[in-house]
Amino acid sequence: MKPSHIDLCNAVLLTGSVTAAARMLNVSQPAVTKLLQSAENQLGFKLFVREKGRLLPTQEALSLQPEIFEIASRIQRLRDMARELSVERKAVLRVACVPSIAAALLPPVLSRFMKQYPNVICHIETHSHAGIIDRLLRRQSDIGFSLASVPSAGIVEETLVSGRGVCVAPRAQFSEKKKEVTWKDLSRHQVIRLPASSKFGGLMFEASQGTSQGQDELSASPVIVTTNLLAMKLAEEGVGIATIDSFTASAANLELVRVLPLSPGIEVRLNWIRRTEGTLSNSARRFIQMVAAVGRERSV
Repeated sequence: MKPSHIDLCNAVLLTGSVTAAARMLNVSQPAVTKLLQSAENQLGFKLFVREKGRLLPTQEALSLQPEIFEIASRIQRLRDMARELSVERKAVLRVACVPSIAAALLPPVLSRFMKQYPNVICHIETHSHAGIIDRLLRRQSDIGFSLASVPSAGIVEETLVSGRGVCVAPRAQFSEKKKEVTWKDLSRHQVIRLPASSKFGGLMFEASQGTSQGQDELSASPVIVTTNLLAMKLAEEGVGIATIDSFTASAANLELVRVLPLSPGIEVRLNWIRRTEGTLSNSARRFIQMVAAVGRERSV
């Protein structure tokens, strides 16, 4: 017998009528009648006979009844367990992320994620790349997201999506005709400084020494910040120009600033990070997929 036949027989045995069985299974009465005929044809004998408006089990059905009840109960338990696993009831997902990605990508990701997994509690923390690695190794986070890539023992990093380096400048800084910005263009403006150890901070250091592709020395702003996100916010306030990644820049206020690609192009990779051992939950894998999807939407 097919699982659908078992569900039907169980419903009819419990209710004694086609109408009540249809209501219990949330299907139409004709569908119940057709399925019952299919079950009887497959078995080669009648399961129920109609008497005074009710369906009464035959002797064969009564013989099968204990097994039908048991199997139907086990199927329902299996369905309940699968449903609980799919929604990860009372599960907790701990995510560590660099601040810029948390601000630019995670709000739309969380909006989509919570609709699909309303019972998963999400703990979102922002850290530097080194802080993310530390949280993962201490088992205080399940997954991490970063723009940096530093090989670490016990850690696996995988690229989700690639973006590019961009310039975020107050709208009055460059002509509306300008479609990209070179480091030479930036030498005539104040650029908000980032740590030399970061991707864009290192490029700015080279430019400030006049060693990057032979352009004029970069005129650095007196302001030094530690995150791409803060550099972008300062650019919106007119403090200077920010050279950052396109993911962070996707959250820029375009009424205040323009976002222009840096030339020559700079690839920026959004990586997800996990421990080498252990397996990810269904919700964690889905969260990663959603970050990748939003990242692709906002990578240009």
